[in-house]
Amino acid sequence: MDENADGLPPHGDVVDRMQREWAGLRPDLSFASLGVIHRVLRASRLILEASDAFLADYGLTRGELDVLSALRRTGEPLSPTTLAQTLLAPRSAITMRLNALQARGLLSRTANPADRRSSLLALTDTGAALVDEVVPAQLALEDALLAEAPAWAVEGLVDPLRALTSAWERGRGYQAGPSKDRRNGALKPSG
Repeated sequence: MDENADGLPPHGDVVDRMQREWAGLRPDLSFASLGVIHRVLRASRLILEASDAFLADYGLTRGELDVLSALRRTGEPLSPTTLAQTLLAPRSAITMRLNALQARGLLSRTANPADRRSSLLALTDTGAALVDEVVPAQLALEDALLAEAPAWAVEGLVDPLRALTSAWERGRGYQAGPSKDRRNGALKPSG
């Protein structure tokens, strides 16, 4: 039998199966990047799924907690643009979160004296109290998620993940508006 009762390869994961299937269809291509990228994406989705289910008891989503946490960490008002850049979230998603959080009395908006077209966001006392209550519980959830994996696997993740995210964040200039060079599949900076 090639799969266990959950449909997973007995000594691998879903991504191993994806790579085998693609390699069977396209033996001319390397699917090494798929092994890394899809595992990062799957891990992210699984973490967000668990986090959102947990945070529902507090009336929050992970995205909303990220907004509140950013405001709590900095201790000073932030603009929506700064939040979007910090959280790597689309402005439209930030706007939706801000509207929901403000409607619940967790943050306030004031005019930005440096830019009248913009606002500054700050936590209300209620918002700060909620963050202070939720963050320890969220950290316990994250610790529990990591505890499901072997310790050796978790211990070796921080530096490689930091290297990946640092490289990708430095390269964002190429992602802002890349054009594809159809001859070799490489991304070229726009402009």
